[in-house]
Amino acid sequence: MKLDSGAFALAAGIVAAALSALCAAFVALAPETATALASAVVHLDLTSLARPVTPVSFLGGVVFWGALTAIVFGTGASLYNRFSGARTARAEPVHAGV
Repeated sequence: MKLDSGAFALAAGIVAAALSALCAAFVALAPETATALASAVVHLDLTSLARPVTPVSFLGGVVFWGALTAIVFGTGASLYNRFSGARTARAEPVHAGV
């Protein structure tokens, strides 16, 4: 099976951008809770690192994470196609006597 690297990259980029937007909304609406959750996830005290979400940081995060994820997943799909020996078309079986 061959993966469409471009479609895979676009899909992953869109999902990452949406998750970045949801994360930014969570931080904007509940900054203390978001910081506490992040602190628990990484096992560090991040309370002194909290900062507000601005329109520029929101847009920058969405674009950065969407583009970076698209590049990583597109590259991964291309490498998968290369290493798996994927072909664009499958050979039809030969039927004897037909």
